[in-house]
Amino acid sequence: MTMQEILTLVAAGYTKEDIEKMEAPAAPDPVPVPDPAPAPAAPDPVPVPDPAPSAPAENEPTMRDLMQSMAKLTSAIQANAIAQSVVPGGNQGPTAEDAIAQIIRPTFKERSI
Repeated sequence: MTMQEILTLVAAGYTKEDIEKMEAPAAPDPVPVPDPAPAPAAPDPVPVPDPAPSAPAENEPTMRDLMQSMAKLTSAIQANAIAQSVVPGGNQGPTAEDAIAQIIRPTFKERSI
């Protein structure tokens, strides 16, 4: 069978198995080919109405609220990262405790002044 004949049979409603039976070697009783019935017309598609845009509910956040929340969270994470960043072995500078300790118990070098 040619491709055009196969496509015609498929358009007429024959299945793969039916077409394979037709292509099989001639059997003693040939199977009569029924007249192809016209394919039923496809029903017209029913138009689906577009849903009306609904206003966001009071408890549902808007995109603006979400963006503001993300900006606050980002700044909080960055501030926390800066506060906790410590260079290992780096000079941290004198603290208040260091200044008080020097006033209370000065070193030998500072006593002679």
